[in-house]
Amino acid sequence: MVFHIIPRSEVSELLKLPRVILYGRRKVGKSFLVRRFLNPTHYFFVLRSGDLIYLHSKERGTLSYGEFAKLFEELVGHSGYFIVIDEFQRLPSEFIDLLHFLSGSIKAKLYLVGSSMGFTQRILAARSPLLGLFQVYRLDLIRCKDIHIYFKDRLAGKELAKALVFLRDPWLLQFYTNSVDDAVTYSLRNIPGLIGEIFAEEDRTLTRAYERIIRAIAMGNHLPKDIASYTSKPLNEVKPYLYNLMNMGLVKRIKVYGKRKWLYKIRSPIIDLYYYLDTKYGISELEVERKTIQKEITEKLPHYFEDYIREALAEKHGGQEEKSLDPEIDVIITVRGKPIECAEVKLRRKTKHDEIIFLEKTAGLDCKKTFITPQNIATIFNETSQHTPTPK
Repeated sequence: MVFHIIPRSEVSELLKLPRVILYGRRKVGKSFLVRRFLNPTHYFFVLRSGDLIYLHSKERGTLSYGEFAKLFEELVGHSGYFIVIDEFQRLPSEFIDLLHFLSGSIKAKLYLVGSSMGFTQRILAARSPLLGLFQVYRLDLIRCKDIHIYFKDRLAGKELAKALVFLRDPWLLQFYTNSVDDAVTYSLRNIPGLIGEIFAEEDRTLTRAYERIIRAIAMGNHLPKDIASYTSKPLNEVKPYLYNLMNMGLVKRIKVYGKRKWLYKIRSPIIDLYYYLDTKYGISELEVERKTIQKEITEKLPHYFEDYIREALAEKHGGQEEKSLDPEIDVIITVRGKPIECAEVKLRRKTKHDEIIFLEKTAGLDCKKTFITPQNIATIFNETSQHTPTPK
């Protein structure tokens, strides 16, 4: 079995922080990152039962909350210790009071890791006893540059594009050997369980309304009015669901350039693909041929690759992801409202005609103009990236 361990640039940022609440939805690699790269001296994992698994050096044990609280109070006073409490939101509410009580005597490095974004927001709200005690860090899918560094010399062309798109979901890496299509195809049936876990950690129920909205987006309805039409719900009822799905890390939004509008997309390509296939073919209940699924992967790949490039450029510039609908411009990155770079994204090599059309569409944008394919993708991660010059 091949193990793919992708170094994540978040590690160097986290190592500088003494007390952190590290949060993100299920299966984005929080526990693996902490244990593999941050090397805590004392690691606690909170089970759903409320008991804790305790790892220290070669020692391993199980503690009740009472035993943990007594040990924790002793450990936090040591400046040389690095303590991690994973899935801390499962601890009883008195743990927050204990942290508040100990706040003046915490000398150890302390990370609280959680899968509930709603819980994290609540405990850091106004008048919270933890306000000002912790820095907050959100972990998401593997960063675009990190996944590219890992695969750029291993794969090329469309296979590289597939890896960059799908394998940013860290849990998929364990299933990847030499075919991204196979890793995705045979992992699709994990998605309902993953979605169930995400909703459970947020103390929410995957209602029919949530599922219809997720399916609406997967079927290509990205504007709120189109989502509302697909679900037969009033627009004012749809928006709170979209807000909750964003907070859970399942949906992201992209600004429509020059408009007060947003496009909503499913954050994870494999989750998007599952709901698309289930809506179209009923894969949750019916067997669908492998070649049919892989044909659909090929059809959806250009959209996913475009989303990847948009996010990669936003990462590079520290800007906001935008897209123009009329004229259709795949990628526009803005910083403080000003376009910094725009791009056309293709899975094939560009032609002279492609370049002419792209320059015509972007004539009104005073920014760097880039035509990106899998063959030249490395240029976007370089400071001196090649780009189509703005015509004089």
